[in-house]
Amino acid sequence: MQKKTLKTTTAALAVGLLMTSVLAGCGSKNENDNNGGNASPSNANGTAAAGEGKLDPVELTWYFDGTPQADIASVEEAMNKILKEKINATIHLKAIDWGNYDQKMQLVNASGERYDLAFTSSWANNYYTNVNKGAFIALDDLLPKYAPNIMKTIPDLGWNAVKVKGSIYAVPNYQIWASTNGIAIQKDVAAKYGFDIASVKKFTDIEPLLASVKANEPGLVPFENDKGGRFGSFNVAYGFDSIAGSIPGIVGLQDTSLKVLNQFETTAYKEYLATMRDWFQKGYVRKDAATLSDTSGDRKAGKPVVVTEGNVKPGGEVEMTGALGGKQVVDVKLSEPYLLTSSIISTMTGVSKTSKNPERAVMFLDLLFSDKELFNILAHGIEGKHYTKVDENTVDVIKEGGYDPNTDWEFGNQFNGFYRKGQEPGIWDETIKINETAKASPLLGFSFDPTPVKTEIAQLSTVTSQYVPLLDTGAVDPDKMLPEFVAKLKTAGVDRVIAEEQKQIDAWKASK
Repeated sequence: MQKKTLKTTTAALAVGLLMTSVLAGCGSKNENDNNGGNASPSNANGTAAAGEGKLDPVELTWYFDGTPQADIASVEEAMNKILKEKINATIHLKAIDWGNYDQKMQLVNASGERYDLAFTSSWANNYYTNVNKGAFIALDDLLPKYAPNIMKTIPDLGWNAVKVKGSIYAVPNYQIWASTNGIAIQKDVAAKYGFDIASVKKFTDIEPLLASVKANEPGLVPFENDKGGRFGSFNVAYGFDSIAGSIPGIVGLQDTSLKVLNQFETTAYKEYLATMRDWFQKGYVRKDAATLSDTSGDRKAGKPVVVTEGNVKPGGEVEMTGALGGKQVVDVKLSEPYLLTSSIISTMTGVSKTSKNPERAVMFLDLLFSDKELFNILAHGIEGKHYTKVDENTVDVIKEGGYDPNTDWEFGNQFNGFYRKGQEPGIWDETIKINETAKASPLLGFSFDPTPVKTEIAQLSTVTSQYVPLLDTGAVDPDKMLPEFVAKLKTAGVDRVIAEEQKQIDAWKASK
C-alpha cells in the first residue's frame, strides 16, 4: 500500500477502526533483489502444472480499491495474453475509488453478484466481517493444490496471522509486514518556511509548519484528514495493537498480561481528539473533512503538506511523491517497527463464495507470485506506453500514459516488481530485513472469532460510523461529544465485545 498509506485516508475507517496501516508485507531473504525478483525461488510453470489436463476457458472478475485508470483495457489485454496461455483464463479488473470501495463491496455481496476475487484488509472491505458473513470461501484445500508458489513464498507467520477459526480465507500480499507509523512532509514547503523536519519526534511537532502553511498558502491543505480520522494511523506510536481491525478492542504493545481496552476510552484517544479539534478550529484541515471520503483529488493536485502514513517503508517516499503529483516528500518515522496481525492482514485478496471458478482464481493469484512479467504489467502497465525503462529493473512513469495505479503492494508479491525511478536498488532486501528484525506484538498470531458477538459488532459499526467522522476530524467539541459516543457504544454492547475478546485472548495465551 503506497503504504497507505494507503489508505488510512480511506473512508473505510469511518466505522471507527483502528487500522494499522496500510500496508504491510514480509518475506524471507531475497536472493535476487537487484533483479526485482521474488523473495524465494519460483516456478513459473507451477500453477499451470497444478491444473493438470486441458482447462476450459473462464473469465475472472477482480474487485479492488484504487483510482480507476484510463487505459486499464490495454493492461487487461496484455495480462490476458499470458493468462490464456498459462491457465486458459481472462481477468476483468474492477478498480473502485478508495472512498467508495467499502460501500460498493457491501452492495456487491448483499446482491449476490457473481465475482471471483476481492481486495480485503483490516481497513477496507473488512476481512473479519466478510468471513463472519460467509462472503469468502476457505482456501485451505485449494492453496496446496493450485498455489504452490504462494505456499512456498508466504512464511508460516503470514498464514497464522490470517487464519480465522483455524482456516485461511484470503491470501496476504507479500510486502512490508512490519508496521512503522509516521508522516510524510512536503520537502520544498518545509524548506520555504525554515521548518526543521529532523526536529519532529511526535506528530504534534509539525504544528509550526501547519501554522505557516495556513497563513501563507491558501491553495494548500496543511494537514490531510478525512472522515476516517487518523488515530488508527498512529496505533504503534501510541503503543497499542488492535485486535480485529474495525472491531473495538486494543492491547498495549508492552502489556504481557494482554488486558483488552476500549480505545475510545483511552487517554491517547482523548489527547488525539483535543489536537484534532484545535487544528480544525485553526483551519489546518479541510472544513469538510468529516464528510470527505476520498483525498486522492487533493493528492494528485499536490495540496496536502503533511500526510499520515500508517506504515513508513523503504522506497515509500517515492511512492508518496508520485501520489502527490510529483511533490517531493520526506518520511518521518514516529515509532519502531512492529509485526502485528493487523499489519499482515492489511492487504489481502479473498475468493468470493459466488465464484464459479475458485480453483482458477487461486491459480491466477499464484501467477502473481511467480510470473514477474504478469505482475509488472498489472503494477506498471506496458513498456513504452505507460512507462519507460531507466535500467533493467527500474521504470519511469509516462505521466500522460493513462496507467499508474501506484499500488504494487495490492497485487500479490511486491518483490516481483520493478523499482520506481528514485527508489534505491536493494529496497526489497531492506524491506525483508525490517520484517525479520521487527519486534513482535504480544498479539501476533491471535485471530479473533467475532461470531459470538456478531450482533453487537453490527450495532457498534452503526454507532462508530455516526460519531468517528465528527470526532476524529475535530469537527465537534470532544468534551461534549466523546462522553455521548462512549455511552452509545456501551448501549450497543461494546463491553460484551471487549469481554469476548478478553476471553478468547486468555484462552489463546493459555494454549501457547
